[in-house]
Amino acid sequence: MIVPSFDLDGNINYFIARGYNDDWMKYKNPPAERDFIFNELYLDWNKDIIIVEGVFDAIKATNAIPLLGSTLRENSYIFQKIVDNCDKIYIALDDDARAKEFKISKLFMSYGVDVYRVDTSGFGDIGEMDKATFQARKKTSTFVSLDNYLLEKLSF
Repeated sequence: MIVPSFDLDGNINYFIARGYNDDWMKYKNPPAERDFIFNELYLDWNKDIIIVEGVFDAIKATNAIPLLGSTLRENSYIFQKIVDNCDKIYIALDDDARAKEFKISKLFMSYGVDVYRVDTSGFGDIGEMDKATFQARKKTSTFVSLDNYLLEKLSF
């Protein structure tokens, strides 16, 4: 399966290819610059923005930005665009990326962006959830303040 990405002008700027057989490479990505927003053409900055790890997670989450991994740099296009356009964001990274999620949350909070954490426990990733389950978890997401950020980080 191939999923294309379109820039703001409607041009293809990237794609993800995923194999479903026993191939050792589950995902096949082109050797290209990755400092862009996957399918930016389809984002609505006036609605909730959700940060997820992968393209298939973004399809389930709707109006989501896949990081194409689990890290986000402060000087990246994605980060700067979110800071410029969002007062709040939702983060829904896989459970195994909690430490990276903490780091991303703290970075956004330092720029005055409110962060809400979506519970992804019990699933390998968002892509394994049905849309109703994801929406229910988004509705019950946890606001991340500096106080509960530190408490959660200590308990992790």
